[in-house]
This record gives sequence, C-alpha cells and structure tokens, in this order.
Amino acid sequence: MRGECKVKKLLIYGDSISYGYLPNEKHQDLRLPLEERYYYSLEQAFPDYSLLVEAKVGRCIPELPFEWEDLQKACKDFKPEDRMILFLGINDYLSFGRPDGERVIKRLAEFLEDCPRYGIPFPKEHILYIAPPSLSFPGDRSYEAFSTLDGKWDASLKAFCKEKGILCFSPFALALPRFPDRVHLLPEGQIILGEVLLQFIKEKDFLA
Repeated sequence: MRGECKVKKLLIYGDSISYGYLPNEKHQDLRLPLEERYYYSLEQAFPDYSLLVEAKVGRCIPELPFEWEDLQKACKDFKPEDRMILFLGINDYLSFGRPDGERVIKRLAEFLEDCPRYGIPFPKEHILYIAPPSLSFPGDRSYEAFSTLDGKWDASLKAFCKEKGILCFSPFALALPRFPDRVHLLPEGQIILGEVLLQFIKEKDFLA
C-alpha cells in the first residue's frame, strides 16, 4: 500500500536491571520511572523503532522449558529482520554454589545454539548481548568470592561473543552507581549505562 511505513521492532529481554527494580526493605514490586531506566535513551534516539521490554526479576538465560516459553511469548510478533538485546547472566552466575563464569558462558552457548529449534526468529547478527557489569561484594561472606573485578570473566564473555559472531556490549569498565545490594543500579547508574550503550549502538549501526 502506498505510504505504508514498516515499523521496526526491538525486543529487550532481561532481568531485574532491565526491569528497573527498585530495592526496598519490604521487597515490594517497585520500579524506577521509565525515564530512569537505561533503555529510555534508546527510545528517544530511535523513534522509528517499537521497543518491547520483557524483563523479570531473577531471570536467567533460558534453559528450562518455562524459560523458553517466556521467550517464545515475547518473540511471537517478531520477525528475522527485527532486533533483540539480551541482558542476562548475572542471576546465572550468582545462583551457582561457587563462582563459575565459564559455566555461564556454556549456558549462553547452548542458548544460542537452541534458539532456532525453539523458533526464536533473530539471526545472530540481529542480537546484541549486554555482558554483566562488574560485581564486587566486599565484606559479604556469602558473595565475596563472586567478585569479577579481575576482568577475566568479562574478557571470556567478549571473546566468546566474538567467536560466535554476536555483537557484545560490555559495561564492565563503567563506574555505575548502585544500591547497597551492589547489583541493582541507581537511577544515575541506569542513565550512564543507557548513554554509553546508545553510543555503542550508533557506532556499530545495530539499529540502522
């Protein structure tokens, strides 16, 4: 039809950071305002894209049947020409009994291999993986060993994505202000993340 404009679509699939979770003592389901979440800058910069944010507190890289079902539901109106930003891996890493970054990479590899089998429409060149920010838990007996400040896990994730032909954005080197739990980002942390991610996406023409 003459004058018809084809809408481009972007799926952002993530965990509590993408959800904009606001930590609180009562553990209520509270979220940061939209304009204080990292992808708000993407919405402003790419008005020709329709963004769908599917984020959930505690979400891991899909592995179990219900996890794949969640992703399939999120993808049902998407086509191969659309784009996906995947921001997962922190919960996988912290859920293990001991630090094991390579196990997370193995799970990510299996996920990417299984996407076609589960009908996930995005080809690898249309997927952007956001690697976890640096993690550090000084003074916390339960999680102190899970520090990633040596950069080894981040380097391995970037090397893996390069090998698989997946675009990878790493916020590891960014100073992202956080809540006392040392995982969730304060509004200024979310905004910094969004600004640097936007610059990266423009440089790589991911949403061209």
